[in-house]
Amino acid sequence: MNTARMNLFYSITILVSIAGILPYCNSQKCCTVDEWTADMFLDYGLVFSDNKKEATKSAYSYINGTVKVTYDYPNRRTYLKIHGAQVSHLLPDPMPFDTTIINDYKKGIQYNIWSDGSCMKSTIKNMTKQCIPDDAELVNTGSLVTEWNTVQNYRYTTTDDIPAHVDATIFQFTSPASCNPVHMVYFVGSVKSGSGTLINLDVMNVVPYSIDPSVFNVPPQCKDITALVNRNTMLERLLELNIFI
Repeated sequence: MNTARMNLFYSITILVSIAGILPYCNSQKCCTVDEWTADMFLDYGLVFSDNKKEATKSAYSYINGTVKVTYDYPNRRTYLKIHGAQVSHLLPDPMPFDTTIINDYKKGIQYNIWSDGSCMKSTIKNMTKQCIPDDAELVNTGSLVTEWNTVQNYRYTTTDDIPAHVDATIFQFTSPASCNPVHMVYFVGSVKSGSGTLINLDVMNVVPYSIDPSVFNVPPQCKDITALVNRNTMLERLLELNIFI
């Protein structure tokens, strides 16, 4: 990973201390199946505002792109392939944002592999099953493309160190009882006024019970490097797949 991007990642990580881990739900309206793949469109924006001193420490970052996802709950692992572009005042020009994230929750390690082959390891917390919590508010129901494609929109707030406000649109199935994400919006607030993180995900092509286990193979250059403790960036923390539903 080049120096400019490394500095941007560490600057934003240091400036914004927002918890990106959403809690496990003991009761749920519905959950995804235990294994699935999907394609997603991602919009991610982060703003940190600090104007109390003469030298402002404000920062922003915006990433737009696509994500290929594999979710494997029985083996406690997830895979994300992100292909997009990043804009920030901390970067001289818009830059490609191409990375692969492999989360191995059994080992508590996140592997971030960049397009140039460089690798970074960070520690992560436990994996959670992806569910709409039982206390979520049903905002409205509708249909997607055709009347029989019924979707539901829920709104809820997670309760970790700092809450995340979630709007989740899902397909809900009765046999077997499960749900698929359709459109997700996440806002993670901040103790700093005018600061926060916003993520939009449009989810397509969800395929249950059909995953390629080879995507979880960790490249050799990642295996012997030292894991950084809690050095994940905000996007990486939110993409630990504790956010989809």
